[in-house]
Amino acid sequence: MTVHRPLSSWIARLVPGAPNEPASLGRINDGDERADAREMNRFRTAAWARTSVTVSRNDAPARALALQAPDGSRVVELDDLGRPLPVTKDGADLVAELETSWTTVPADPRTVARLRAQSLELRYLLLHRLDRETAAPAALFHCLPWRRVEAAADSVAALLDPIGTPPSPANGAAGTPEARELRHWFTPAATSLAGPLSVLEAGLRGARDGRWFGREAAALLTGLIAANPARLPTSTRSALSALAERLSVDPALRHSARLAATHLAGAGPSPTTGPASATSPATTPSPRRSTAFVDLSLTVRLDSEFVLLASSGELEDEDESVVTLRKDPLTAEVAVARDGMVEITLAIEDDGTAPARTVTQDGPLCYPVRVSPVRGTAAVGAPARYWMVLDRTRSGWNGFLTAPAPEGQFDIGLDAPPLALPFLDRIPLAELRASLDANEWIGSTRWHEMIDGLHQHHPAHAALAAYDAELPG
Repeated sequence: MTVHRPLSSWIARLVPGAPNEPASLGRINDGDERADAREMNRFRTAAWARTSVTVSRNDAPARALALQAPDGSRVVELDDLGRPLPVTKDGADLVAELETSWTTVPADPRTVARLRAQSLELRYLLLHRLDRETAAPAALFHCLPWRRVEAAADSVAALLDPIGTPPSPANGAAGTPEARELRHWFTPAATSLAGPLSVLEAGLRGARDGRWFGREAAALLTGLIAANPARLPTSTRSALSALAERLSVDPALRHSARLAATHLAGAGPSPTTGPASATSPATTPSPRRSTAFVDLSLTVRLDSEFVLLASSGELEDEDESVVTLRKDPLTAEVAVARDGMVEITLAIEDDGTAPARTVTQDGPLCYPVRVSPVRGTAAVGAPARYWMVLDRTRSGWNGFLTAPAPEGQFDIGLDAPPLALPFLDRIPLAELRASLDANEWIGSTRWHEMIDGLHQHHPAHAALAAYDAELPG
């Protein structure tokens, strides 16, 4: 692979003009707009050089990022609107320098400052390709305009406060509406962050009607839990952590929101490291039950073979081994029974708080349960996700779910935020179908009460039809 290749998926040939006439651009990707210039063979088989050229952008002369072939011909890189990608001379030099050290790019303050001086389009494309192809240093992503994210997070937090006053759009992220847009610019640093944050801010500020809040709040928390905090500047992590704490006022979101806030703060172990083990020493030993108080993550590692052996030996009078996970206001009991099924009982305590917006307003609440075989075990399959329906009670919300336990070691994860049933319209049909079986305490009549009123294209209708077709008699 040659060193210098396109940052953008779109390029155009530079066509020299007549004497005293400016150069023009050919068709995007020579007419194949669906192609990805970054994967074209021409940039892998010849030694291209990084350069820049002056062309017309928005009817004015502008310097654009370009590549030059050994025969002297040049191509210009384009943004997502098909316009020449703006760059300064120093920016073109910087891109060339980074490409020559592609697998070990520097991220010192001077490099970050030089990159910050370039167009946002160039920064995005460079970081996007670096993230795809390398282990890019986290500090390099600090060149993005994170003040926009901070302003949006501050606004959403204030809008969620019943007595708070949201900042005006001019506070912090001053300037034109374009200068306040989050769009896709931040996805190289963190996915599922800018999109849901933008919808939350616009929806709360504009009193948006309909069901939308729970989906966006859950998507944002999921993105924050998965994000690499080092890619976000300290001030951005602080603003997003404060927003997560504000979302934690809702008991149904509290666990995932606090997990996100703690993850951003960098305190304690990562949410994905070291799940509690049912075979490890228990906090309060008993022959049947062990209680694991997990610091951050509600994830437990079980061993189906160990449990089955134990249930036929030392624990011959018992049918299952139970692990209890607690993190206020959530309590879960996870058990592997002799019949090879894993059973999860979950309760969320309602402490009487009444947040301005709550995920429970959007329909029946469904809690995601992830069952993940551990690599290195005898038969490793793909992780499975089930959706546990939560029933409203006087004290809060309760649910029960049962699913086949994988062979050997596997993890049960309960860290993702719940979603209302109407928001499961993007879930694979097979996952919904399996979830109907897994909620074994819920019968066909109750499923119809919850599903029949959903929009006609919701996959739950097909899942329920398949479920009904397999009922006895």
